[in-house]
Amino acid sequence: MRFESKVLGTGVAAMAQMDIGAIFAYPGVTLPQLLDGTSDDLVFTTAQAALFGSVIYLGAMVGSFLAGLPMVRLGQRVTLLMALPLSFASWMALTLAPSAWLVLTARMVQGFALSLMASSSNTYVAEIAHSSIRGRLVAGMELSRQVGSLLIFCLGVSSLTWRQVALTTALVNTVLPFVGLLLLPNSPRWLATRNRHEDARRALTFFRGHNYDTDKELEAISSQLQKSSGKQTNVLQQVKQLRQPAILRYVVVMSFVLFFIHFNGTSVLPAYVVIIMNTAQVQMSSYVAAIAVCLTKIAGTFCFGFVIDRINRKPLFMAISLVNAVSMAVLGGYFFDQAHGGHFQHLEWLPLLCLTTYAFFSVSPIISLLRTELFPTAVRSTVVPILYTTFFIGAFLALQTYPYIAVGLGPYGAFWVFAGCSLILIVIVLLTIPETRGKTLEQITEMQQNATRSSQ
Repeated sequence: MRFESKVLGTGVAAMAQMDIGAIFAYPGVTLPQLLDGTSDDLVFTTAQAALFGSVIYLGAMVGSFLAGLPMVRLGQRVTLLMALPLSFASWMALTLAPSAWLVLTARMVQGFALSLMASSSNTYVAEIAHSSIRGRLVAGMELSRQVGSLLIFCLGVSSLTWRQVALTTALVNTVLPFVGLLLLPNSPRWLATRNRHEDARRALTFFRGHNYDTDKELEAISSQLQKSSGKQTNVLQQVKQLRQPAILRYVVVMSFVLFFIHFNGTSVLPAYVVIIMNTAQVQMSSYVAAIAVCLTKIAGTFCFGFVIDRINRKPLFMAISLVNAVSMAVLGGYFFDQAHGGHFQHLEWLPLLCLTTYAFFSVSPIISLLRTELFPTAVRSTVVPILYTTFFIGAFLALQTYPYIAVGLGPYGAFWVFAGCSLILIVIVLLTIPETRGKTLEQITEMQQNATRSSQ
Protein backbone atom coordinates (compact mmCIF):
# COMPACT_ATOMS: atom_id res chain seq x y z
CA MET A 1 0.00 0.00 0.00
CA ARG A 2 1.08 3.55 -0.65
CA PHE A 3 1.10 4.92 2.87
CA GLU A 4 2.53 8.31 1.87
CA SER A 5 -0.38 9.26 -0.40
CA LYS A 6 -2.99 8.41 2.24
CA VAL A 7 -1.07 10.47 4.77
CA LEU A 8 -0.87 13.34 2.26
CA GLY A 9 -4.62 13.21 1.69
CA THR A 10 -5.26 13.05 5.42
CA GLY A 11 -2.81 15.85 6.12
CA VAL A 12 -4.49 18.21 3.69
CA ALA A 13 -7.95 17.42 5.08
CA ALA A 14 -6.53 17.71 8.61
CA MET A 15 -5.54 21.32 7.95
CA ALA A 16 -9.22 22.02 7.36
CA GLN A 17 -9.85 20.42 10.75
CA MET A 18 -7.34 22.88 12.24
CA ASP A 19 -9.58 25.66 10.99
CA ILE A 20 -12.57 24.01 12.68
CA GLY A 21 -10.69 23.87 15.98
CA ALA A 22 -9.73 27.52 15.62
CA ILE A 23 -13.34 28.55 14.94
CA PHE A 24 -14.51 26.73 18.08
CA ALA A 25 -11.75 28.17 20.29
CA TYR A 26 -11.77 31.76 19.00
CA PRO A 27 -14.34 33.17 21.49
CA GLY A 28 -12.50 31.73 24.49
CA VAL A 29 -9.52 34.07 24.05
CA THR A 30 -11.08 37.04 22.29
CA LEU A 31 -14.21 37.71 24.35
CA PRO A 32 -12.24 39.40 27.17
CA GLN A 33 -11.08 42.02 24.65
CA LEU A 34 -14.58 42.43 23.21
CA LEU A 35 -16.03 42.95 26.71
CA ASP A 36 -13.39 45.47 27.75
CA GLY A 37 -15.24 48.75 28.27
CA THR A 38 -12.00 50.74 28.05
CA SER A 39 -11.16 49.43 24.57
CA ASP A 40 -10.96 51.81 21.62
CA ASP A 41 -12.32 49.01 19.40
CA LEU A 42 -15.75 47.36 19.40
CA VAL A 43 -17.29 46.61 22.80
CA PHE A 44 -19.95 43.91 23.08
CA THR A 45 -23.00 43.81 25.31
CA THR A 46 -23.63 40.68 27.37
CA ALA A 47 -26.20 39.44 24.84
CA GLN A 48 -23.82 40.00 21.92
CA ALA A 49 -21.06 38.20 23.80
CA ALA A 50 -23.32 35.17 24.33
CA LEU A 51 -24.19 35.10 20.63
CA PHE A 52 -20.53 35.44 19.68
CA GLY A 53 -19.86 32.01 21.15
CA SER A 54 -23.01 30.16 20.12
CA VAL A 55 -24.13 31.67 16.81
CA ILE A 56 -21.70 29.46 14.87
CA TYR A 57 -23.92 26.50 15.74
CA LEU A 58 -26.91 28.14 14.09
CA GLY A 59 -24.87 28.55 10.91
CA ALA A 60 -23.58 25.00 11.31
CA MET A 61 -27.12 23.59 11.54
CA VAL A 62 -28.02 25.21 8.23
CA GLY A 63 -24.75 24.14 6.64
CA SER A 64 -25.11 20.54 7.80
CA PHE A 65 -28.65 20.39 6.45
CA LEU A 66 -27.46 21.57 3.03
CA ALA A 67 -24.05 19.83 2.94
CA GLY A 68 -25.47 16.67 1.40
CA LEU A 69 -26.17 18.45 -1.89
CA PRO A 70 -22.58 19.33 -2.85
CA MET A 71 -21.17 16.16 -1.25
CA VAL A 72 -23.41 13.94 -3.38
CA ARG A 73 -23.19 15.93 -6.60
CA LEU A 74 -19.61 17.22 -6.44
CA GLY A 75 -17.84 14.99 -3.92
CA GLN A 76 -16.14 15.62 -0.60
CA ARG A 77 -12.98 17.15 -2.08
CA VAL A 78 -14.83 19.77 -4.13
CA THR A 79 -17.08 20.53 -1.15
CA LEU A 80 -13.94 21.29 0.86
CA LEU A 81 -12.66 23.48 -1.98
CA MET A 82 -15.90 25.46 -1.70
CA ALA A 83 -15.86 25.70 2.11
CA LEU A 84 -12.27 26.89 2.58
CA PRO A 85 -12.65 30.19 0.66
CA LEU A 86 -15.87 30.81 2.57
CA SER A 87 -14.01 30.33 5.85
CA PHE A 88 -11.21 32.61 4.63
CA ALA A 89 -13.76 35.31 3.78
CA SER A 90 -15.38 35.04 7.23
CA TRP A 91 -12.00 35.39 8.99
CA MET A 92 -11.25 38.46 6.88
CA ALA A 93 -14.69 39.87 7.72
CA LEU A 94 -13.80 39.53 11.41
CA THR A 95 -10.53 41.32 10.73
CA LEU A 96 -12.25 44.30 9.09
CA ALA A 97 -15.75 44.33 10.68
CA PRO A 98 -16.86 47.87 11.63
CA SER A 99 -19.81 46.77 13.79
CA ALA A 100 -20.76 44.10 16.32
CA TRP A 101 -23.53 42.75 14.11
CA LEU A 102 -21.17 42.24 11.20
CA VAL A 103 -18.89 40.32 13.57
CA LEU A 104 -21.82 38.10 14.58
CA THR A 105 -22.77 37.62 10.93
CA ALA A 106 -19.20 36.57 10.14
CA ARG A 107 -19.36 34.06 13.01
CA MET A 108 -22.56 32.58 11.61
CA VAL A 109 -20.91 32.25 8.20
CA GLN A 110 -18.00 30.52 9.93
CA GLY A 111 -20.46 28.03 11.36
CA PHE A 112 -21.83 27.37 7.87
CA ALA A 113 -18.32 26.84 6.47
CA LEU A 114 -17.38 24.73 9.50
CA SER A 115 -20.22 22.29 8.88
CA LEU A 116 -19.21 21.83 5.24
CA MET A 117 -15.59 21.23 6.23
CA ALA A 118 -16.46 18.83 9.05
CA SER A 119 -18.81 16.66 6.97
CA SER A 120 -16.62 16.50 3.87
CA SER A 121 -13.17 16.17 5.45
CA ASN A 122 -14.06 13.28 7.77
CA THR A 123 -15.90 11.41 5.04
CA TYR A 124 -13.08 11.99 2.55
CA VAL A 125 -10.44 10.56 4.88
CA ALA A 126 -12.59 7.58 5.88
CA GLU A 127 -13.18 6.72 2.21
CA ILE A 128 -9.56 7.00 1.05
CA ALA A 129 -8.12 5.12 4.05
CA HIS A 130 -7.38 1.40 4.08
CA SER A 131 -9.17 -0.49 6.87
CA SER A 132 -5.85 -1.33 8.56
CA ILE A 133 -5.06 2.33 9.35
CA ARG A 134 -8.43 4.05 9.04
CA GLY A 135 -8.69 4.54 12.80
CA ARG A 136 -5.28 6.20 13.03
CA LEU A 137 -5.97 8.54 10.13
CA VAL A 138 -9.34 9.64 11.52
CA ALA A 139 -7.71 10.10 14.95
CA GLY A 140 -5.20 12.34 13.19
CA MET A 141 -8.10 14.52 12.10
CA GLU A 142 -9.19 14.93 15.72
CA LEU A 143 -5.58 15.75 16.66
CA SER A 144 -5.45 18.48 14.02
CA ARG A 145 -8.62 20.06 15.35
CA GLN A 146 -7.05 20.29 18.80
CA VAL A 147 -3.89 21.81 17.30
CA GLY A 148 -6.12 24.48 15.74
CA SER A 149 -7.57 25.24 19.17
CA LEU A 150 -4.08 25.38 20.67
CA LEU A 151 -3.01 27.84 17.98
CA ILE A 152 -5.83 30.17 19.01
CA PHE A 153 -4.99 29.87 22.72
CA CYS A 154 -1.33 30.65 22.03
CA LEU A 155 -2.23 33.65 19.87
CA GLY A 156 -4.69 34.76 22.53
CA VAL A 157 -2.08 35.05 25.28
CA SER A 158 0.18 37.09 23.00
CA SER A 159 -0.13 40.81 22.41
CA LEU A 160 -2.22 40.37 19.26
CA THR A 161 -5.66 41.94 19.08
CA TRP A 162 -8.72 39.84 18.26
CA ARG A 163 -8.61 41.22 14.70
CA GLN A 164 -4.94 40.23 14.28
CA VAL A 165 -5.72 36.75 15.60
CA ALA A 166 -8.43 36.41 12.93
CA LEU A 167 -6.07 37.55 10.16
CA THR A 168 -3.32 35.14 11.26
CA THR A 169 -5.76 32.24 11.41
CA ALA A 170 -7.14 33.01 7.94
CA LEU A 171 -3.68 32.85 6.38
CA VAL A 172 -2.51 29.73 8.26
CA ASN A 173 -5.59 27.50 8.22
CA THR A 174 -7.29 28.04 4.85
CA VAL A 175 -4.78 28.87 2.12
CA LEU A 176 -2.49 25.84 2.41
CA PRO A 177 -5.21 23.14 2.50
CA PHE A 178 -6.94 24.76 -0.49
CA VAL A 179 -3.75 24.47 -2.56
CA GLY A 180 -3.16 20.91 -1.35
CA LEU A 181 -6.66 19.76 -2.31
CA LEU A 182 -6.07 20.92 -5.87
CA LEU A 183 -3.33 18.26 -6.10
CA LEU A 184 -5.43 15.35 -4.80
CA PRO A 185 -7.99 13.10 -6.56
CA ASN A 186 -11.57 12.64 -5.46
CA SER A 187 -12.57 9.77 -3.18
CA PRO A 188 -12.60 6.50 -5.15
CA ARG A 189 -15.83 5.46 -3.43
CA TRP A 190 -17.58 8.68 -4.39
CA LEU A 191 -16.33 8.30 -7.97
CA ALA A 192 -17.84 4.79 -8.03
CA THR A 193 -21.23 6.18 -7.00
CA ARG A 194 -21.01 8.47 -10.05
CA ASN A 195 -20.23 5.50 -12.32
CA ARG A 196 -16.73 6.88 -13.02
CA HIS A 197 -14.92 3.57 -12.62
CA GLU A 198 -11.73 4.48 -14.44
CA ASP A 199 -11.35 7.61 -12.34
CA ALA A 200 -12.04 5.51 -9.24
CA ARG A 201 -9.33 3.06 -10.30
CA ARG A 202 -6.82 5.88 -10.80
CA ALA A 203 -7.72 7.33 -7.39
CA LEU A 204 -7.23 3.94 -5.74
CA THR A 205 -3.85 3.60 -7.47
CA PHE A 206 -2.88 7.06 -6.19
CA PHE A 207 -3.76 6.21 -2.59
CA ARG A 208 -2.70 2.52 -2.58
CA GLY A 209 0.22 2.40 -5.01
CA HIS A 210 0.81 0.69 -8.36
CA ASN A 211 1.54 -2.70 -6.75
CA TYR A 212 -1.78 -2.83 -4.96
CA ASP A 213 -4.65 -4.94 -6.36
CA THR A 214 -7.04 -2.08 -7.06
CA ASP A 215 -9.37 -4.32 -9.10
CA LYS A 216 -10.28 -6.37 -6.04
CA GLU A 217 -11.13 -3.35 -3.90
CA LEU A 218 -13.01 -1.62 -6.72
CA GLU A 219 -15.00 -4.79 -7.32
CA ALA A 220 -15.94 -4.90 -3.62
CA ILE A 221 -17.02 -1.25 -3.73
CA SER A 222 -19.12 -1.78 -6.86
CA SER A 223 -20.67 -4.96 -5.47
CA GLN A 224 -21.72 -3.20 -2.28
CA LEU A 225 -23.21 -0.33 -4.29
CA GLN A 226 -25.25 -2.76 -6.37
CA LYS A 227 -26.56 -4.47 -3.23
CA SER A 228 -27.57 -1.03 -1.95
CA SER A 229 -30.10 -0.65 -4.78
CA GLY A 230 -27.63 0.56 -7.33
CA LYS A 231 -25.61 3.73 -7.53
CA GLN A 232 -27.43 6.47 -5.63
CA THR A 233 -26.39 9.51 -7.62
CA ASN A 234 -28.69 12.18 -6.17
CA VAL A 235 -29.80 13.28 -2.75
CA LEU A 236 -33.44 12.25 -3.19
CA GLN A 237 -32.47 8.68 -4.08
CA GLN A 238 -30.17 8.49 -1.08
CA VAL A 239 -32.82 9.87 1.26
CA LYS A 240 -35.29 7.24 0.03
CA GLN A 241 -32.74 4.52 0.73
CA LEU A 242 -32.43 5.68 4.35
CA ARG A 243 -35.78 4.00 4.99
CA GLN A 244 -34.13 0.59 4.73
CA PRO A 245 -34.11 -0.98 8.25
CA ALA A 246 -30.38 -1.77 8.13
CA ILE A 247 -29.62 1.93 7.53
CA LEU A 248 -32.46 3.65 9.39
CA ARG A 249 -31.58 1.89 12.64
CA TYR A 250 -28.10 3.37 12.76
CA VAL A 251 -29.26 6.79 11.56
CA VAL A 252 -31.54 6.93 14.62
CA VAL A 253 -28.93 5.52 17.03
CA MET A 254 -26.06 7.73 15.86
CA SER A 255 -28.29 10.82 15.74
CA PHE A 256 -29.13 10.26 19.40
CA VAL A 257 -25.50 9.57 20.35
CA LEU A 258 -24.23 12.67 18.53
CA PHE A 259 -26.93 14.84 20.11
CA PHE A 260 -26.58 13.39 23.61
CA ILE A 261 -22.78 13.37 23.75
CA HIS A 262 -22.71 17.13 24.31
CA PHE A 263 -24.49 16.66 27.61
CA ASN A 264 -21.55 14.70 29.03
CA GLY A 265 -19.43 17.87 28.80
CA THR A 266 -17.81 17.40 25.39
CA SER A 267 -18.65 20.86 24.08
CA VAL A 268 -19.27 22.67 27.38
CA LEU A 269 -15.93 22.10 29.12
CA PRO A 270 -13.69 23.59 26.38
CA ALA A 271 -15.93 26.65 26.10
CA TYR A 272 -16.22 27.26 29.85
CA VAL A 273 -12.84 26.05 31.12
CA VAL A 274 -11.74 29.58 32.08
CA ILE A 275 -14.98 30.24 33.96
CA ILE A 276 -14.81 26.82 35.65
CA MET A 277 -11.30 27.48 36.90
CA ASN A 278 -12.30 30.94 38.10
CA THR A 279 -15.22 29.40 40.01
CA ALA A 280 -12.87 26.87 41.56
CA GLN A 281 -11.02 29.82 43.15
CA VAL A 282 -7.55 28.41 42.59
CA GLN A 283 -4.40 30.48 42.35
CA MET A 284 -3.40 29.21 38.88
CA SER A 285 -4.14 31.49 35.94
CA SER A 286 -7.33 30.33 34.25
CA TYR A 287 -5.83 30.97 30.80
CA VAL A 288 -2.78 28.86 31.63
CA ALA A 289 -5.17 26.14 32.77
CA ALA A 290 -7.02 26.38 29.43
CA ILE A 291 -3.75 25.89 27.54
CA ALA A 292 -2.89 22.94 29.81
CA VAL A 293 -6.25 21.32 29.07
CA CYS A 294 -5.75 21.86 25.33
CA LEU A 295 -2.21 20.42 25.41
CA THR A 296 -3.46 17.41 27.36
CA LYS A 297 -6.20 16.79 24.81
CA ILE A 298 -3.64 16.90 22.01
CA ALA A 299 -1.43 14.41 23.88
CA GLY A 300 -4.42 12.14 24.47
CA THR A 301 -5.48 12.23 20.84
CA PHE A 302 -1.88 11.51 19.75
CA CYS A 303 -1.69 8.48 22.05
CA PHE A 304 -5.16 7.42 20.95
CA GLY A 305 -3.87 7.09 17.38
CA PHE A 306 -1.59 4.26 18.45
CA VAL A 307 -4.35 2.13 19.99
CA ILE A 308 -7.46 2.84 17.90
CA ASP A 309 -6.63 0.15 15.34
CA ARG A 310 -5.41 -2.32 17.99
CA ILE A 311 -8.33 -2.28 20.44
CA ASN A 312 -11.96 -2.92 19.55
CA ARG A 313 -14.05 0.24 19.28
CA LYS A 314 -16.78 -0.65 21.79
CA PRO A 315 -14.58 -1.64 24.77
CA LEU A 316 -12.41 1.41 24.14
CA PHE A 317 -15.44 3.72 24.04
CA MET A 318 -16.83 2.24 27.24
CA ALA A 319 -13.50 2.47 29.10
CA ILE A 320 -12.98 6.10 28.09
CA SER A 321 -16.57 7.05 28.96
CA LEU A 322 -16.15 5.47 32.39
CA VAL A 323 -13.01 7.57 33.00
CA ASN A 324 -14.95 10.65 31.86
CA ALA A 325 -17.78 9.84 34.28
CA VAL A 326 -15.39 9.42 37.21
CA SER A 327 -13.59 12.69 36.33
CA MET A 328 -16.84 14.65 36.26
CA ALA A 329 -18.12 13.00 39.45
CA VAL A 330 -14.93 13.93 41.31
CA LEU A 331 -15.02 17.49 39.94
CA GLY A 332 -18.62 17.76 41.07
CA GLY A 333 -17.57 16.52 44.48
CA TYR A 334 -14.95 19.27 44.71
CA PHE A 335 -17.53 21.98 44.00
CA PHE A 336 -20.03 20.35 46.37
CA ASP A 337 -17.42 20.50 49.12
CA GLN A 338 -16.73 24.13 48.20
CA ALA A 339 -20.42 24.96 48.75
CA HIS A 340 -20.69 22.94 51.99
CA GLY A 341 -17.75 23.74 54.20
CA GLY A 342 -14.68 23.68 51.96
CA HIS A 343 -12.90 20.82 53.72
CA PHE A 344 -10.93 19.87 50.61
CA GLN A 345 -10.27 23.32 49.13
CA HIS A 346 -6.56 22.96 49.85
CA LEU A 347 -6.49 20.45 46.98
CA GLU A 348 -6.24 23.23 44.40
CA TRP A 349 -4.76 20.88 41.84
CA LEU A 350 -7.87 18.68 41.79
CA PRO A 351 -10.08 20.71 39.38
CA LEU A 352 -7.29 20.93 36.80
CA LEU A 353 -6.53 17.23 37.23
CA CYS A 354 -10.17 16.35 36.57
CA LEU A 355 -10.36 18.60 33.51
CA THR A 356 -7.07 17.36 32.02
CA THR A 357 -8.03 13.73 32.67
CA TYR A 358 -11.32 14.30 30.88
CA ALA A 359 -9.49 16.02 28.01
CA PHE A 360 -6.89 13.23 27.67
CA PHE A 361 -9.50 10.48 27.52
CA SER A 362 -11.79 11.73 24.76
CA VAL A 363 -14.43 9.70 22.94
CA SER A 364 -14.53 12.15 20.01
CA PRO A 365 -12.18 10.15 17.71
CA ILE A 366 -14.30 7.01 18.15
CA ILE A 367 -17.50 8.92 17.43
CA SER A 368 -15.89 10.43 14.32
CA LEU A 369 -15.02 6.94 13.11
CA LEU A 370 -18.44 5.42 13.76
CA ARG A 371 -20.13 8.36 12.09
CA THR A 372 -18.64 7.30 8.77
CA GLU A 373 -18.05 3.56 9.24
CA LEU A 374 -21.64 2.56 10.00
CA PHE A 375 -23.18 3.69 6.71
CA PRO A 376 -22.93 2.35 3.15
CA THR A 377 -21.01 4.26 0.51
CA ALA A 378 -24.26 4.69 -1.45
CA VAL A 379 -25.79 6.97 1.23
CA ARG A 380 -22.80 8.20 3.26
CA SER A 381 -22.67 11.65 1.63
CA THR A 382 -26.28 12.26 2.70
CA VAL A 383 -26.20 10.60 6.13
CA VAL A 384 -23.11 12.35 7.50
CA PRO A 385 -24.56 15.89 7.05
CA ILE A 386 -27.79 14.73 8.73
CA LEU A 387 -25.79 13.45 11.69
CA TYR A 388 -23.81 16.68 11.87
CA THR A 389 -27.11 18.60 12.01
CA THR A 390 -28.13 16.72 15.18
CA PHE A 391 -24.57 17.13 16.47
CA PHE A 392 -24.66 20.91 16.17
CA ILE A 393 -28.19 21.15 17.59
CA GLY A 394 -26.95 19.24 20.63
CA ALA A 395 -23.89 21.51 20.94
CA PHE A 396 -26.00 24.67 20.73
CA LEU A 397 -28.48 23.46 23.35
CA ALA A 398 -25.77 22.18 25.70
CA LEU A 399 -23.89 25.49 25.60
CA GLN A 400 -27.05 27.54 26.04
CA THR A 401 -28.43 25.46 28.93
CA TYR A 402 -25.21 24.93 30.91
CA PRO A 403 -25.31 28.34 32.68
CA TYR A 404 -28.89 27.68 33.77
CA ILE A 405 -28.06 24.16 34.95
CA ALA A 406 -25.06 25.49 36.88
CA VAL A 407 -27.27 28.13 38.55
CA GLY A 408 -30.20 25.80 39.21
CA LEU A 409 -28.28 22.74 40.42
CA GLY A 410 -25.00 24.39 41.34
CA PRO A 411 -21.71 23.68 39.50
CA TYR A 412 -21.51 20.31 41.23
CA GLY A 413 -24.96 19.37 39.96
CA ALA A 414 -23.97 20.21 36.37
CA PHE A 415 -20.86 18.01 36.56
CA TRP A 416 -22.82 15.15 38.09
CA VAL A 417 -25.26 15.42 35.18
CA PHE A 418 -22.26 15.11 32.83
CA ALA A 419 -21.11 11.99 34.72
CA GLY A 420 -24.57 10.42 34.46
CA CYS A 421 -24.79 11.13 30.73
CA SER A 422 -21.42 9.40 30.18
CA LEU A 423 -22.78 6.27 31.88
CA ILE A 424 -25.95 6.38 29.75
CA LEU A 425 -23.82 6.59 26.59
CA ILE A 426 -21.95 3.45 27.67
CA VAL A 427 -25.22 1.51 27.82
CA ILE A 428 -26.44 2.84 24.48
CA VAL A 429 -23.23 1.99 22.61
CA LEU A 430 -22.97 -1.42 24.27
CA LEU A 431 -26.49 -2.42 23.22
CA THR A 432 -26.82 -0.83 19.77
CA ILE A 433 -23.47 -0.35 18.00
CA PRO A 434 -21.65 -3.23 16.24
CA GLU A 435 -17.89 -3.75 16.34
CA THR A 436 -16.19 -2.32 13.24
CA ARG A 437 -12.43 -2.54 13.87
CA GLY A 438 -10.40 -4.18 11.10
CA LYS A 439 -13.31 -4.38 8.64
CA THR A 440 -13.61 -2.61 5.32
CA LEU A 441 -16.51 -0.21 4.87
CA GLU A 442 -18.13 -2.75 2.56
CA GLN A 443 -17.76 -5.58 5.11
CA ILE A 444 -19.39 -3.43 7.79
CA THR A 445 -22.36 -2.76 5.52
CA GLU A 446 -22.73 -6.46 4.70
CA MET A 447 -22.57 -7.35 8.40
CA GLN A 448 -25.34 -4.88 9.23
CA GLN A 449 -27.57 -6.13 6.43
CA ASN A 450 -27.14 -9.74 7.55
CA ALA A 451 -27.92 -8.81 11.16
CA THR A 452 -31.08 -6.99 10.07
CA ARG A 453 -32.28 -9.92 7.95
CA SER A 454 -31.68 -12.42 10.76
CA SER A 455 -33.68 -10.28 13.23
CA GLN A 456 -36.73 -10.08 10.95
